[in-house]
Amino acid sequence: MNLNNLKTYVPAKLYKRGLDYFEQDFVEQLTEDAPNRWHALVAGTRDYEVSVNLTKDGTIVGSYCTCPFESDSLCKHEVAVCLAIRETKKENGSSAVDVLTQLKTLKKAELLEIIEELLEKQPSVHLYLTEKFSDSSEMNEEKARRIIRKSVSRASRRGFIDWDRTDQALEGVWEVQEFVNGLVLQQDADKIIRLSLIVIKECTEILGIADSSSGDISSVIYESLEKVDEVLAQWPVDLDRATVDRMLDLLYPHILFGVEQDMTDAPSILLESILQWNERGDFADKFYDFIEKVIGSKEIQNKSFDYEEERFRRCQLRVLQQQGDEEAVEAFYVKFHHYSEIRKAQILQALLLGEYEKVIRLCEESEGLDANLAGLVHDWKKLRFAAYEGLGRKEEMIKLAYAFALEGEELYYYKLRELVVAEQWPEMLNALLAEMTTHPRSRPLYLGILIDEERVEELLEYCRANVQEIENLYPHLQTDYPHEVNEIYTSYIYRLIERASNRKAYWSACQKIKDFQQALGSGAAAGLIEELKFMYPKRKALLEELGKVDSK
Repeated sequence: MNLNNLKTYVPAKLYKRGLDYFEQDFVEQLTEDAPNRWHALVAGTRDYEVSVNLTKDGTIVGSYCTCPFESDSLCKHEVAVCLAIRETKKENGSSAVDVLTQLKTLKKAELLEIIEELLEKQPSVHLYLTEKFSDSSEMNEEKARRIIRKSVSRASRRGFIDWDRTDQALEGVWEVQEFVNGLVLQQDADKIIRLSLIVIKECTEILGIADSSSGDISSVIYESLEKVDEVLAQWPVDLDRATVDRMLDLLYPHILFGVEQDMTDAPSILLESILQWNERGDFADKFYDFIEKVIGSKEIQNKSFDYEEERFRRCQLRVLQQQGDEEAVEAFYVKFHHYSEIRKAQILQALLLGEYEKVIRLCEESEGLDANLAGLVHDWKKLRFAAYEGLGRKEEMIKLAYAFALEGEELYYYKLRELVVAEQWPEMLNALLAEMTTHPRSRPLYLGILIDEERVEELLEYCRANVQEIENLYPHLQTDYPHEVNEIYTSYIYRLIERASNRKAYWSACQKIKDFQQALGSGAAAGLIEELKFMYPKRKALLEELGKVDSK
C-alpha cells in the first residue's frame, strides 16, 4: 500500500471518514522525526497519536495509532495522517531536501553562521538554546514559569487539556518541584517559597483550562502549599519587622489571585501559614492591618457572597487572641457578630472557660439567626448539648440526644442510652425505633440497633419491605428464619431478572445468584437456577449466564 493508492486498499467507509478528518484539519503537529518516519496528532472525541513509516517511494511499511480500532486496515486517523503526509510531500516537491543529511556535510563555521542567523530571526530558538545551556541550579521564578507553561502548551489542544494529558501538562511543574525539593531550607528558604508560589499560581491557571477529574493538579497545589507552610514554620533565622513586611508583600498578590480565581483554599491557607510568625515576635499589628488590606481589596469586595471576608475575619480574630488583649477580642466579637464563624469562635472560647450559660445563650441566639441553614443549626445544637453536659442538665441532654439519634448519629444514641434510667429505656427505645422508620438518614443506625438488640422479627419485616437489604442482613436472620430468608432472597433475584434486558444486566443478576449460593448453599441455588431457566426459556443471553453459575 502506497500513499498514492490508499483508496484502493482501505475500505471505502474508513477512507471517507479519514478524508473528512483530513479536510477538516484534524491532523495536527505533523512532523518528520527522521527520514520517512512521521508523527502526528489527530483530534477527535479525544486526541490520538499516529506514527507512519514509509519507504522513499511512499510505500507504507508500518503505522500505529493509539485509538482502540482493531483491524488489518488503516484506521480513519491513520488515513487522515497519510493524506496529510502526501499533501506535505506534494507541497515540498518530490525532491525535498534532506536537511539533517545536509547539515552533517557542513563545516563548523558554516553551522555557526546558520545558528547565528536563526538566533537573530527566531526568538524561540534563542529561548531554547538559553535554557539548554543554562545551569539548572540557577532556577528562578521566570525560568520556572517558562518550564511550566511549555509543558502546558504541549499538552493543550485548542486551549484545553483533556484528562489523559494532565500528566504531560504537569511535567514542567514536577521538574520545578523536583528542583525545590533538592534545595536546603537553611540556605534557600526564600527561594523555596517563591518557586512554590509560582507552582501554586500556574497550577491554579491550569485548573481553569483542564479536565482535572484525576485530582493531580489540585494535589500539586496542596503539596506546594504544604511546602510553604513548612518553610515558614521552620524559618531559619530570627524574624524582624523588615522580614515580615517583605514576606507579606510577596504573599499579597498571590492571596488576591487565589481569591479572584476562587478554585482552591490557597488564600486562607497561605494566610494561616504566615500567621505562624506571630508566635515568634510582636507582629500582631502588621498581621491585623495586612488582613484588613486583603479584605479591603477589590478582589474581596467584588464577591457576591461574603464567605471570603468571613474566613479572613476569623484570621484577624486569631491574631487578637494570640495578642492576649481580651477587651479587643470582646469588641471584635460584638462588631462581627453577624458572621457565624466569629460566633462559633466566641462559643468555643466560652466553652473552654466553662462559661456554660453564656454558651447556651449564644447558641440559642445563633439558632435563630441561622434558622434557614440546617447544617449550622445542627452545629449550634451540638455545642448547646456540650454546655448542658457541663452543667449536668440531663433533661435537656436527653431531648437533644434523642433528636440527634433520629438523624442517625450513633454517638448520641449511646449517650441517650446512658442518660435514660434503665426502667424507662425500653419505652424510650420503642418510641425511637418507631420514629426512625420515617427518617431515612437514621437507617444505618436503625438497623444497627435492631441487630445489637437482637430484634430479629423487626429486622425480618424490614427486609420484606426492602428486599435488596437481604444481601447484607441475611446472616442475622438465617438461624431463626431460614425459610423466610430463602423466600426474600429469591424474590430479590427475580426482581433483578425481570428488569434486566441485556447481557450486562443478566451478568449482574447472576453475580447475585453467586452470593445467594454462598449464603444458602449450592442446593438452594441450583433450585433457583432451574426455576429461572423454566421461567425464561427464550432469553438466550440469560440462559448462558445462568449456565456459567450452574457449572461452578
